[in-house]
Amino acid sequence: MASESVVPGRAPAVAGEAENARFGIVLFVVAEIMFFGALVGMYIVLRLGASTWKPPGFPELALGIPLSNTAVLVLSGVFIILASRAIRREDPVGLVSWLYLTLFCGVLFAAVQYFEFVRLLAEELPIQNIFGTVFYTMAGLHALHVVGGVLLLSYVIVRAVRGKYHQYQRIGIDLALYYWLLVVVVWMFFFVILYLL
Repeated sequence: MASESVVPGRAPAVAGEAENARFGIVLFVVAEIMFFGALVGMYIVLRLGASTWKPPGFPELALGIPLSNTAVLVLSGVFIILASRAIRREDPVGLVSWLYLTLFCGVLFAAVQYFEFVRLLAEELPIQNIFGTVFYTMAGLHALHVVGGVLLLSYVIVRAVRGKYHQYQRIGIDLALYYWLLVVVVWMFFFVILYLL
């Protein structure tokens, strides 16, 4: 029989619930990694089978708005890590501040991505070719995950403002942290394979 660790300030039952929730989060993140892995598999198969891949001049597009937008998303990852540190140090003001900055960067990334899609569809990259189809599928599904993350962050911020989180009750913060960092890492990988390679 495994001994149950008791954390000061928490009853054993609450500690067990938090561990179950954390395990659920890990399973969710693994499922998301498998989902994005399937998209990368699609990319590899279609790219290897295509006689031509990117339209002429497309790689130069990565050096402007998309690169800056990627930097915004990476910065948001730093902010959510700082939010997680703040709750561990029992700093509710820091927690809310870093979460708001993360949310702002997420909304900014999603908005810029939307306008970039509109511009590319109108001028540069039609969806009718194989690269356009792969590009909009991968980047679009990632953008939907960003929107989901923005909604999750909004919910977590409301609870944080109401004082619902503390050092031993932070499962919502952990969920937002893991999910958002997954979104950031996946985009960095997607940015490289879609824009640069």
